[in-house]
Amino acid sequence: MKLSKRLEALYDLIPTDSRLVDIGTDHGLLMIRAIESGKSTHAYGLDINPMPLDQARENIARHNLEDKIELVLSDGLDKFEGNGDCFVLAGMGAETIWEIMKVYSFSPSDTIIVQSNTKHPWFRETVSANGFAIEDEVFLMDKGIAVFIMALKKGVSKTLSYANCVIGPVLGQKLSVEYRDYLIEQHAHIKTIKHNRESLNALFEVLDNVVGKGSSHE
Repeated sequence: MKLSKRLEALYDLIPTDSRLVDIGTDHGLLMIRAIESGKSTHAYGLDINPMPLDQARENIARHNLEDKIELVLSDGLDKFEGNGDCFVLAGMGAETIWEIMKVYSFSPSDTIIVQSNTKHPWFRETVSANGFAIEDEVFLMDKGIAVFIMALKKGVSKTLSYANCVIGPVLGQKLSVEYRDYLIEQHAHIKTIKHNRESLNALFEVLDNVVGKGSSHE
């Protein structure tokens, strides 16, 4: 099964032999790929609306995976009572993702894979301040849209500097050409508007340091 670049990147972060919980599952393709490849032994698809679950149910039946994938109508993780150890929260705003995460009791062994559409610096700061460690990060461009993905663990965390919240503690250490090009574009844009918004000065300074002086943000 061919996935979009975004879904492929999410798939790559799913641990082997995991029990996948896909919150906001939509069409169910990520779960189907994880089960068919053998990466996940079981999967749960959660969504707040019945229509996406109906679409997922059709796709699951088409692949004869009804015994491996369960669908749950749920607002976030409210109605989830299954046994999962890899949780994917993707394609939502940062605040929505955090509202779902903060009320669920994750185990330190769980992997939480997050792809937020908004407020990436705020989200990094928030999860780190609340006991989640950012284990890995991925950046990619998918159809002209910047995509940020994080893999988190509950337990050991550390306070992030403002620069690490902006750039990403992992992304900054493995600055790819694609990510650097994105930051250069952001730097150029903010340079043209920061004189009207004093609040952007700190952000511009971080980007200026990265674009002009390398990728160390400790």
